[in-house]
Amino acid sequence: MFSFCIRRLHCGGIGRTPPVSALDDAGVELIRRRLANSMTNRAPHCFRYKAGASEAAVLLLLCTEKGRPCILFEERQRRLLAHGGEVCFAGGKADSEDPTLVHTALRETREELGLDPSLVRVLGRMPPVPSKNGLLRVHPVVGVVGELGGLRLNREEVHRAFALPVSHFYEGNDVAEGFRDTGLKVPVYQTDKRGLSIWGLTAYILNEFLIRVGDPANDVVVSK
Repeated sequence: MFSFCIRRLHCGGIGRTPPVSALDDAGVELIRRRLANSMTNRAPHCFRYKAGASEAAVLLLLCTEKGRPCILFEERQRRLLAHGGEVCFAGGKADSEDPTLVHTALRETREELGLDPSLVRVLGRMPPVPSKNGLLRVHPVVGVVGELGGLRLNREEVHRAFALPVSHFYEGNDVAEGFRDTGLKVPVYQTDKRGLSIWGLTAYILNEFLIRVGDPANDVVVSK
Protein backbone atom coordinates (compact mmCIF):
# COMPACT_ATOMS: atom_id res chain seq x y z
CA MET A 1 0.00 0.00 0.00
CA PHE A 2 1.10 3.58 -0.50
CA SER A 3 -0.32 6.89 0.59
CA PHE A 4 -1.42 9.88 -1.44
CA CYS A 5 -1.13 12.90 0.85
CA ILE A 6 -2.14 16.49 0.31
CA ARG A 7 -1.14 19.18 2.78
CA ARG A 8 -3.88 21.05 4.62
CA LEU A 9 -3.88 24.74 3.77
CA HIS A 10 -7.38 25.98 4.44
CA CYS A 11 -10.69 24.47 5.49
CA GLY A 12 -14.20 25.87 5.59
CA GLY A 13 -17.70 24.65 6.33
CA ILE A 14 -20.72 24.75 4.06
CA GLY A 15 -22.90 26.84 6.38
CA ARG A 16 -26.63 26.87 5.81
CA THR A 17 -26.97 28.94 2.64
CA PRO A 18 -26.34 27.53 -0.85
CA PRO A 19 -23.69 29.51 -2.75
CA VAL A 20 -25.92 30.03 -5.80
CA SER A 21 -29.66 30.31 -6.35
CA ALA A 22 -29.48 29.77 -10.12
CA LEU A 23 -27.13 28.21 -12.64
CA ASP A 24 -26.91 31.39 -14.67
CA ASP A 25 -23.60 32.76 -15.95
CA ALA A 26 -22.76 34.37 -12.59
CA GLY A 27 -23.63 31.28 -10.58
CA VAL A 28 -21.68 28.93 -12.83
CA GLU A 29 -18.65 31.24 -12.81
CA LEU A 30 -18.72 31.39 -8.99
CA ILE A 31 -18.69 27.59 -8.81
CA ARG A 32 -15.89 27.33 -11.38
CA ARG A 33 -13.77 29.94 -9.58
CA ARG A 34 -14.22 28.43 -6.12
CA LEU A 35 -13.45 24.94 -7.38
CA ALA A 36 -10.26 26.15 -9.05
CA ASN A 37 -9.06 28.15 -6.04
CA SER A 38 -9.94 25.36 -3.62
CA MET A 39 -7.37 23.13 -5.28
CA THR A 40 -4.78 25.44 -3.70
CA ASN A 41 -6.67 26.53 -0.58
CA ARG A 42 -8.09 23.20 0.58
CA ALA A 43 -6.14 19.98 0.31
CA PRO A 44 -6.56 18.21 3.61
CA HIS A 45 -6.78 14.47 3.26
CA CYS A 46 -4.26 11.65 3.12
CA PHE A 47 -5.49 8.39 1.57
CA ARG A 48 -4.03 4.95 1.04
CA TYR A 49 -4.09 3.11 -2.26
CA LYS A 50 -3.06 -0.40 -3.17
CA ALA A 51 0.09 -0.63 -5.26
CA GLY A 52 -0.80 -0.46 -8.93
CA ALA A 53 -4.15 1.25 -8.31
CA SER A 54 -6.03 2.05 -11.53
CA GLU A 55 -7.54 5.39 -12.50
CA ALA A 56 -11.28 6.07 -12.57
CA ALA A 57 -13.49 9.15 -12.83
CA VAL A 58 -17.02 10.18 -11.90
CA LEU A 59 -19.12 13.16 -12.98
CA LEU A 60 -20.82 15.34 -10.39
CA LEU A 61 -23.33 16.96 -12.73
CA LEU A 62 -25.18 20.15 -11.91
CA CYS A 63 -28.46 20.69 -13.71
CA THR A 64 -31.58 22.83 -13.49
CA GLU A 65 -34.95 21.37 -12.56
CA LYS A 66 -38.00 23.60 -12.16
CA GLY A 67 -35.66 26.59 -12.09
CA ARG A 68 -33.60 25.25 -9.17
CA PRO A 69 -29.92 24.26 -9.18
CA CYS A 70 -29.76 20.50 -8.69
CA ILE A 71 -27.27 17.64 -8.63
CA LEU A 72 -27.89 14.51 -10.69
CA PHE A 73 -27.59 11.05 -9.13
CA GLU A 74 -28.27 7.54 -10.27
CA GLU A 75 -29.49 4.48 -8.41
CA ARG A 76 -27.72 1.32 -9.53
CA GLN A 77 -29.70 -1.76 -10.42
CA ARG A 78 -30.35 -3.78 -7.28
CA ARG A 79 -29.37 -7.05 -8.94
CA LEU A 80 -25.78 -5.93 -9.53
CA LEU A 81 -23.21 -7.71 -7.39
CA ALA A 82 -21.07 -4.58 -7.00
CA HIS A 83 -22.85 -1.70 -5.24
CA GLY A 84 -26.30 -2.89 -6.26
CA GLY A 85 -29.09 -0.50 -5.24
CA GLU A 86 -26.68 2.23 -4.13
CA VAL A 87 -26.86 5.92 -5.05
CA CYS A 88 -23.85 7.19 -6.97
CA PHE A 89 -22.55 9.52 -9.65
CA ALA A 90 -22.10 8.25 -13.17
CA GLY A 91 -18.56 7.10 -13.80
CA GLY A 92 -16.15 4.22 -13.99
CA LYS A 93 -12.68 2.96 -14.74
CA ALA A 94 -10.54 4.71 -17.32
CA ASP A 95 -10.03 2.95 -20.64
CA SER A 96 -6.68 2.96 -22.40
CA GLU A 97 -8.36 4.90 -25.24
CA ASP A 98 -9.47 7.75 -22.96
CA PRO A 99 -7.24 10.78 -23.62
CA THR A 100 -8.05 12.32 -20.22
CA LEU A 101 -9.92 11.51 -17.02
CA VAL A 102 -12.46 14.19 -17.93
CA HIS A 103 -13.12 12.17 -21.08
CA THR A 104 -13.53 9.06 -18.89
CA ALA A 105 -16.20 10.76 -16.77
CA LEU A 106 -18.09 12.06 -19.82
CA ARG A 107 -17.86 8.74 -21.66
CA GLU A 108 -19.17 6.79 -18.69
CA THR A 109 -22.01 9.27 -18.24
CA ARG A 110 -22.99 8.82 -21.87
CA GLU A 111 -22.86 5.03 -21.53
CA GLU A 112 -24.90 4.96 -18.30
CA LEU A 113 -27.35 7.83 -18.79
CA GLY A 114 -27.32 8.54 -22.52
CA LEU A 115 -26.21 12.14 -22.02
CA ASP A 116 -24.37 13.71 -24.97
CA PRO A 117 -20.94 14.88 -23.70
CA SER A 118 -21.17 17.99 -25.91
CA LEU A 119 -23.99 19.26 -23.67
CA VAL A 120 -21.79 19.26 -20.56
CA ARG A 121 -19.68 22.25 -19.60
CA VAL A 122 -16.82 21.03 -17.41
CA LEU A 123 -16.19 23.38 -14.48
CA GLY A 124 -13.28 21.66 -12.80
CA ARG A 125 -12.01 18.70 -10.85
CA MET A 126 -11.40 17.76 -7.24
CA PRO A 127 -8.61 15.67 -5.70
CA PRO A 128 -8.93 11.89 -6.13
CA VAL A 129 -10.27 9.53 -3.49
CA PRO A 130 -9.79 5.76 -3.27
CA SER A 131 -12.44 3.16 -3.89
CA LYS A 132 -13.33 1.05 -0.86
CA ASN A 133 -10.73 -1.60 -1.64
CA GLY A 134 -8.04 0.93 -2.58
CA LEU A 135 -7.70 -0.49 -6.09
CA LEU A 136 -9.10 2.59 -7.85
CA ARG A 137 -8.05 6.23 -7.68
CA VAL A 138 -11.38 7.97 -8.33
CA HIS A 139 -11.16 11.48 -9.81
CA PRO A 140 -14.30 13.64 -9.38
CA VAL A 141 -15.12 15.87 -12.34
CA VAL A 142 -17.68 18.66 -11.94
CA GLY A 143 -19.87 19.70 -14.87
CA VAL A 144 -23.07 21.56 -15.61
CA VAL A 145 -25.92 21.26 -18.10
CA GLY A 146 -29.16 23.20 -18.39
CA GLU A 147 -32.59 21.64 -18.02
CA LEU A 148 -32.25 17.90 -18.42
CA GLY A 149 -34.12 16.39 -21.32
CA GLY A 150 -34.95 12.74 -21.67
CA LEU A 151 -32.10 10.55 -20.47
CA ARG A 152 -31.60 7.12 -22.01
CA LEU A 153 -30.66 4.91 -19.10
CA ASN A 154 -28.56 1.80 -19.50
CA ARG A 155 -30.98 -0.56 -17.76
CA GLU A 156 -28.26 -3.16 -17.27
CA GLU A 157 -26.60 -0.83 -14.78
CA VAL A 158 -28.98 1.99 -13.84
CA HIS A 159 -32.34 1.57 -12.12
CA ARG A 160 -33.20 5.27 -12.23
CA ALA A 161 -31.71 8.75 -12.33
CA PHE A 162 -32.93 11.63 -10.21
CA ALA A 163 -31.94 15.19 -9.34
CA LEU A 164 -31.92 16.74 -5.87
CA PRO A 165 -31.82 20.51 -5.24
CA VAL A 166 -28.47 21.83 -4.03
CA SER A 167 -30.38 23.54 -1.22
CA HIS A 168 -31.44 20.10 0.07
CA PHE A 169 -27.89 19.47 1.25
CA TYR A 170 -27.71 22.69 3.25
CA GLU A 171 -30.58 21.80 5.59
CA GLY A 172 -28.21 20.26 8.14
CA ASN A 173 -30.38 17.27 9.10
CA ASP A 174 -27.88 14.58 8.17
CA VAL A 175 -25.99 12.24 10.51
CA ALA A 176 -22.23 11.88 10.07
CA GLU A 177 -20.40 8.56 10.06
CA GLY A 178 -16.77 7.55 9.88
CA PHE A 179 -15.31 7.36 6.38
CA ARG A 180 -13.46 4.05 6.31
CA ASP A 181 -10.28 4.12 8.42
CA THR A 182 -9.38 7.74 7.67
CA GLY A 183 -10.63 9.35 10.87
CA LEU A 184 -12.85 11.62 8.77
CA LYS A 185 -16.54 12.13 9.45
CA VAL A 186 -18.77 12.31 6.38
CA PRO A 187 -22.54 12.98 6.33
CA VAL A 188 -25.01 10.31 5.33
CA TYR A 189 -27.33 12.41 3.17
CA GLN A 190 -30.99 11.50 3.13
CA THR A 191 -32.96 11.76 -0.10
CA ASP A 192 -36.64 12.23 -0.85
CA LYS A 193 -36.65 8.75 -2.40
CA ARG A 194 -38.02 6.05 -0.12
CA GLY A 195 -35.23 4.00 1.44
CA LEU A 196 -32.40 5.76 -0.38
CA SER A 197 -29.50 7.57 1.25
CA ILE A 198 -26.18 8.87 -0.04
CA TRP A 199 -23.19 7.53 1.85
CA GLY A 200 -19.61 6.33 1.49
CA LEU A 201 -17.56 7.45 -1.50
CA THR A 202 -20.43 9.36 -3.12
CA ALA A 203 -21.18 11.22 0.12
CA TYR A 204 -17.50 12.08 0.54
CA ILE A 205 -17.29 13.55 -2.98
CA LEU A 206 -20.56 15.43 -2.52
CA ASN A 207 -19.45 16.83 0.84
CA GLU A 208 -16.11 17.98 -0.59
CA PHE A 209 -17.93 19.73 -3.42
CA LEU A 210 -20.33 21.49 -1.03
CA ILE A 211 -17.46 22.66 1.18
CA ARG A 212 -15.34 23.88 -1.71
CA VAL A 213 -18.07 25.85 -3.49
CA GLY A 214 -19.73 26.98 -0.25
CA ASP A 215 -16.63 28.59 1.26
CA PRO A 216 -16.31 32.31 0.36
CA ALA A 217 -12.59 32.08 1.12
CA ASN A 218 -12.27 30.23 -2.19
CA ASP A 219 -13.20 33.37 -4.10
CA VAL A 220 -9.46 34.03 -4.04
CA VAL A 221 -6.32 31.97 -3.61
CA VAL A 222 -5.31 32.09 0.05
CA SER A 223 -1.63 32.90 0.49
CA LYS A 224 0.48 30.07 1.86
